[in-house]
Amino acid sequence: MLGVEAVLSALNEADPYGLQPGSPAGVPVDEYAREARDIAEILAQQGRVSQDDVDGIWESWFNEPLVDVIGIAGVTALVARMNSLRTVVGRW
Repeated sequence: MLGVEAVLSALNEADPYGLQPGSPAGVPVDEYAREARDIAEILAQQGRVSQDDVDGIWESWFNEPLVDVIGIAGVTALVARMNSLRTVVGRW
């Protein structure tokens, strides 16, 4: 699916759990790939993703909403970045 790599990059930069994906001391670069696929799928279907969408995905994988991990400001910024990806990537 187009756009998964862009979403993965955004998640890696946000790095909610401080895992340092892709760095020598960190986890593999695709650590957040499952979540990225789920988010990219919503972007492809709906054209945008909401905080509730991201929190729901996070809760399904980690048993906690992302807002509990990085706060409302962090989630708001991440959601805005992901919604801007559609423009950058073009189509999903």
